[in-house]
Amino acid sequence: MIEKISYRDQVRNILLDRMKSGELKAGDKISLAQLSRELEVSVTPIREALTQLQQANIIVSIPNRGFVLPILKKSEVKNLYELVACLEGLAIENSVYTPEVIQKLKVQHAIFKQTTTAIERINADMLFHEVLVSAYENPISHGILNDLKIRIFFYEKGFMNMDDFHKDSEHHHEKIIKHLENNENKEVSTIIRDNWMQILNYTI
Repeated sequence: MIEKISYRDQVRNILLDRMKSGELKAGDKISLAQLSRELEVSVTPIREALTQLQQANIIVSIPNRGFVLPILKKSEVKNLYELVACLEGLAIENSVYTPEVIQKLKVQHAIFKQTTTAIERINADMLFHEVLVSAYENPISHGILNDLKIRIFFYEKGFMNMDDFHKDSEHHHEKIIKHLENNENKEVSTIIRDNWMQILNYTI
C-alpha cells in the first residue's frame, strides 16, 4: 500500500521504479484495475499518472488494449540519442565541477565497474550521467533529459550485455573524469556525444 499523499506522483514513481528494475518490460501492458487493487487507490490517480507518462512518450495508449510500454523502433533510436547527447553536452559546457561532484562521479564509476547484470549496468550508467549533469542549473533541461532516458532505457539494456559496449562506456567514464579534473569541459562535451552516439555502431 502507498502513502496517501500525492497519489498520482507516487504511482508514477512506482511505475518508473518497476521499469528500472526490469519488473516492467517493453511490450508489457499496464492494467489500471490491477494497479488499483494492488496499491489500494482508485483508478483516478493511476490514470493521471499513466496520462503523464503517455504525454512524455514513455508509454502509449492502444485502443482496446489500454496502456502499454512500447518497444522502441530502430527509426527512433538515432533521433533520441542525438537529443540526449546534445542536451548533456550543453549541460556540461555550462557547468562548474567542484571536487565534490567529481568525487561522486568516481564513486558512481566504481559502482558501474562492479555491476554484473544488464539491469545493474544500465542503472549505474544512468546514475553516472545524472551526476554528470547535476551541476547544470536548468530544470527544464533536466526534465526533458529524464523523459528521454526513460524512453531509451529498454533499448540500451540490450547493449549492456555486450562486453565491448560495457568496456567502451567504462573507458569513456574514465576519460570524462580525467578531463573534468583539468577543467576541460569542452573535451568532456565531445566525449559525451561520442559516448551516447556509439549506440549507432551496434544492432540488436
